[in-house]
Amino acid sequence: MEMSVVCDTYLPYLIELRDELEVVWDKINEKYKKINEPKEIGFAFRCLPDEIGRKTFRRYDKDKELTLDITVSYEKYKKMYKTEIRHDLGHTFYSYLEDSLKKYKFKQLNAKELLSDIKEWCNEIGWLEDEVDYSKDLDYPE
Repeated sequence: MEMSVVCDTYLPYLIELRDELEVVWDKINEKYKKINEPKEIGFAFRCLPDEIGRKTFRRYDKDKELTLDITVSYEKYKKMYKTEIRHDLGHTFYSYLEDSLKKYKFKQLNAKELLSDIKEWCNEIGWLEDEVDYSKDLDYPE
């Protein structure tokens, strides 16, 4: 199994935040490489204007790929500090993954273990914290 993320965004910070998660994806991809189903969990982080009307969705296809396409509001995120975006996006993607793993049952994948690993490894890099850490990244997107 591999985990990856792509971005479609009006905010450069989203690209930077996605890059912070690379170390987590690398650990997941190494530990879970023998899992064949799902073959891949692919996230799309989209920070788009509300007027576009794009909605968050998930799908599991015949190629054994789970796609979690997450859309967040550009109007909301452009008013937030980078650290607030990290906090919100982290909890958004984690919750959506958790819900998706409840919906799609994978025999080879221990969902609880995967979620625990993600939380631990994200915490190591300052993601998925209980509170926003206002001691860092107090930059606005615009």
